[in-house]
Amino acid sequence: MKAEHREWTIDSRPKRSGNHWHSWCEVERPPWEDEDEGQIFRFSDLDYFDTERAEHERAINWAKAWLDENF
Repeated sequence: MKAEHREWTIDSRPKRSGNHWHSWCEVERPPWEDEDEGQIFRFSDLDYFDTERAEHERAINWAKAWLDENF
């Protein structure tokens, strides 16, 4: 599941682990005018959830909070 937050794209990529969903995501920004490359950050071990939907919500909300704090 992908979500946009300002100039960033957040891609929640759950992985099934037994009966739970392992939460992780990728946060990407395309290059700005004066750059050759954008930025990509990958975050894992955000937690485990009983449903895929709960995992998506956690990953996207966590990434938005991280972006607000760091950019």
